[in-house]
Amino acid sequence: MLNNIDTILKTPSVAKELNGKFFYNKSIKNLSWLKAGGILEYLYIPKNENDLSILLQELIPGLELNVFGKLSNILIRDGGLSGLSILIPPEFKKITYQKQNILNVGSGILDKEVAKKCIDLQIGGLEFLSGIPGTIGGGIIMNAGCYGSEFKDILLDINFLDKKGKKIKLKAAEIDFKYRASNISKDLIITSANLKGFKKDSEEIKRKINKITKKRISSQPQGYPTGGSTFKNDKKYKAWQLINKLGLKELRCGDAVISDQHNNFMINIGKAKASDFENLGEMIIEKVLNEFGIRLEWEIQILGQNG
Repeated sequence: MLNNIDTILKTPSVAKELNGKFFYNKSIKNLSWLKAGGILEYLYIPKNENDLSILLQELIPGLELNVFGKLSNILIRDGGLSGLSILIPPEFKKITYQKQNILNVGSGILDKEVAKKCIDLQIGGLEFLSGIPGTIGGGIIMNAGCYGSEFKDILLDINFLDKKGKKIKLKAAEIDFKYRASNISKDLIITSANLKGFKKDSEEIKRKINKITKKRISSQPQGYPTGGSTFKNDKKYKAWQLINKLGLKELRCGDAVISDQHNNFMINIGKAKASDFENLGEMIIEKVLNEFGIRLEWEIQILGQNG
């Protein structure tokens, strides 16, 4: 039966060794931060790293694979996403102090939780993580950042599992990190990473985190589903500035609306579909291009088939 995990395994009997949660035709709506989107053909939430490794070793050849963290900056089109989607669970959230202000952090932990832990450990330089939605793994892949810092500034090395379940370690210097992007292969799944900060007084760290949190709350929409920043900033202008110059705040498509609090955030004010968000974004891209000759690039990742 399609709702049994053995349908995607080379050796069906291995299914009894797996301890994660498996779903067939799983709706993304309650999982996505945008509260919109289609169906995931297969979804697996592994119990732990070993569980994920066993699964990867046994997947049938040619099965399309997508890996997600908290789905904070992902839009799955209404037609759904084929293949197997893996959702990195909270179990991948261990934080271990190594030495000399180095932390090993699981890929499934929320960025803000790492920042909070640094208060007790008296490690500075990671406070900006409190302003980034989503998980460590997702933040590394897109080189997320805010308030003048980004992941490449604090990364030492990253631990992965490849598509065959084999462990791989890469130094940050071996990866090409760019603005909101990296060349990390889609065939690699981040399990943990080593982050480096510096010694700093706990109260100073707390004050900086509080400052970032207050700024985020005052400048970003609260109380509505959102995917965070919609577009990457241009080299000369911030995306919100271009959108604001055109007076596009509160522009809407269905129940997808440009926030009046932050023009680079789209919010779901009701029952927005994925197509509403994509169409709204494309409208903005076209208007900005026509007016300023600048083509905005999506920061939200859009996947799947149209409905």
